[in-house]
Amino acid sequence: MNFRFFSAIVFICFAAACRLNADVFVMKSGAQIEGLLLGEDAAGYRVEVRVSAGIKDERVLAKEDVLEVRHSEAVNEGLARILKFVPTPDLLGERDYDRRIREVEQYLNALPTDAGSDQAREVLAALKLEANEVLAGAVKMNGKMVSADDFHRDAYDMDARVAGIRIRRLVDAGEYIRALRTFEMHERDFANSEAYRALIPLMRKVVNARALELDEMLATLDRRLKERETGLQRMSALARRDAQLAIAGEAAELAALGKAEVDAKLGWITVDPYSKVSIEQGLAFARRQEERFAASRTQNSAEGGRIYRDALRVVRSADIKSPLVAAAIQAAKEAKLPERYIAVLQAEANAKSESKKPK
Repeated sequence: MNFRFFSAIVFICFAAACRLNADVFVMKSGAQIEGLLLGEDAAGYRVEVRVSAGIKDERVLAKEDVLEVRHSEAVNEGLARILKFVPTPDLLGERDYDRRIREVEQYLNALPTDAGSDQAREVLAALKLEANEVLAGAVKMNGKMVSADDFHRDAYDMDARVAGIRIRRLVDAGEYIRALRTFEMHERDFANSEAYRALIPLMRKVVNARALELDEMLATLDRRLKERETGLQRMSALARRDAQLAIAGEAAELAALGKAEVDAKLGWITVDPYSKVSIEQGLAFARRQEERFAASRTQNSAEGGRIYRDALRVVRSADIKSPLVAAAIQAAKEAKLPERYIAVLQAEANAKSESKKPK
């Protein structure tokens, strides 16, 4: 490329970028000054003004002479994005906080005296405060920070709520199969929680929708197979062969995946939309789940959280020789809390026992 032409292109792009990022100062005289705001005090604005391609000038505009400051579109868009960072969503992790904090800091470093910098600094302070809490083990749930100690004291219910939030997010994102599979695990671990009970109405709808989808898939299978075959026959011999090989390969992959999922005892298997056996298998499972929901699924106890809290309180407060400790752990077992929660209670009891031994 011709060097002069290349230089001209660079200059045009640079000039356009400058105009995009410039602020416009509307003077009371009617004049408009375009430049980059560098600083501001009670008396005036310090502005960088481009005089020509290679010359920039720094001016101070008295505030009493300025009618209005119109900030650049790019600045406003950047600030608008940053303001959306708070309030933060539930379950935000350390990396997510770090990413948001870096973005706000980059905005402030680029435009430290922008009119929106105070708002950006408020966002930054809020993010750093929450990030420090998360680093210390806290978790944000329902818009509030739960400390590590509070989470641990109520671990069963807290874990159930966290899992519930993630399932709802999967449903909102339209990832229904993942949501249903995750709900299966949720039911296995947290059937005695309030979070599980609260999820039932939503998951009943998801199960019903999946059953209807599979029912429609089965009802239209013959037509779809005929349409596919008609399409194949309209192809050239070579194209038809390639398409048939692709169809056979995909069917084999889906069959292998389905078998692996069945072997792994997954209920919600990946269905091949062109396989009657696969569709019927998925539909049969969906129908069984509908029947389960139609029965007394909401009658499950929701006392798991209370039982865990009470057991942990007893283990921590009662004398290690007290029969209350063993009774509390046994109550947790009878409530069918997952083994990992029983292990925590037992570990607390063991640690207490060790601390009582003479040294």
